[in-house]
Amino acid sequence: MADCDIPPNVQEIAGPILLGSQLNWFLYGVLTVQMYMYYQARYKDNTFIRSVVWFMYIFETLQTILLTHDTFHQLAISFGDIAGLEKPYLIGFELPIQSGIIACITQSFYAWRIYILSSSKWVPMFIVVMSLLQCGGGIAEGVACFVFQTTSADIPFEARAVAVWIAGSAACDITITLFMVFFLLRRRSGIQRTDNIVNRLIQVVVETGLATATLAIVQLCMYLIIRDTTYYLTPASILPKAYSNSLLVLLNNRNTLRKQAEGTITIPSANNHSGSQGRRPIQVNIAQESYIDHPSIAMVNLSTDKSRMEDFGAK
Repeated sequence: MADCDIPPNVQEIAGPILLGSQLNWFLYGVLTVQMYMYYQARYKDNTFIRSVVWFMYIFETLQTILLTHDTFHQLAISFGDIAGLEKPYLIGFELPIQSGIIACITQSFYAWRIYILSSSKWVPMFIVVMSLLQCGGGIAEGVACFVFQTTSADIPFEARAVAVWIAGSAACDITITLFMVFFLLRRRSGIQRTDNIVNRLIQVVVETGLATATLAIVQLCMYLIIRDTTYYLTPASILPKAYSNSLLVLLNNRNTLRKQAEGTITIPSANNHSGSQGRRPIQVNIAQESYIDHPSIAMVNLSTDKSRMEDFGAK
């Protein structure tokens, strides 16, 4: 053991890799639950929407498998070998490339929602361009990792590629959040039930959008400030799962809005007897209709018709 080449700061290299793999598995479990909820809800989404959802889930499954493969090689097979611990393996594909693609799909989906809400082409086009730029930065970083067989600063243009990838992703998320909130606020009608649905949508958009943006900013700060460690690999390992989960949370939120748009009251039967067996509740379902000046507020059909209120809400 005296000749072991393990450096004294090995925990700064191996620790973030282990935490990133564990958190990735945790969020993959959350994503699987979200997929189960989506499948059980039996939404009448068109083939394209269902294909996107299943593609992202399969793509995320592949990412988790590849990340586990690399973690096993780095921490188990290469135990005691610093060269094996620092080897990039498939990180170039599973982190920057896959993360950039998943983020691009999610951000483009939000851009489509903004188009439905605003009927403006310029804002969605701007968001799509930003999303494609961050995806290009991620792909450039991933290709460089394979070419130079490293993830360190030895790559000549790594800093610029990472900046375009991560900073562009965070900027795109913040832009999406601001415009979604702006256009949703314009759809308030003054009717309490409708405004409650709008408020719920705003809450979901802010929570998911700021979560992914914050995670990207944390990753960028770690990369720029403490580049001599692998701390940035922890947020990088879970960033793709954050994007895919945010998309499914938005889709599955339709069940919550459906329940919010309806009410149920249970009242006792008029034939109340002293015995418990004579008390039979009567269930009254209350369906309340709201008239809204802008029907595209929240429930536009995910399939084709953008004039019906079924997109964010319930069918």
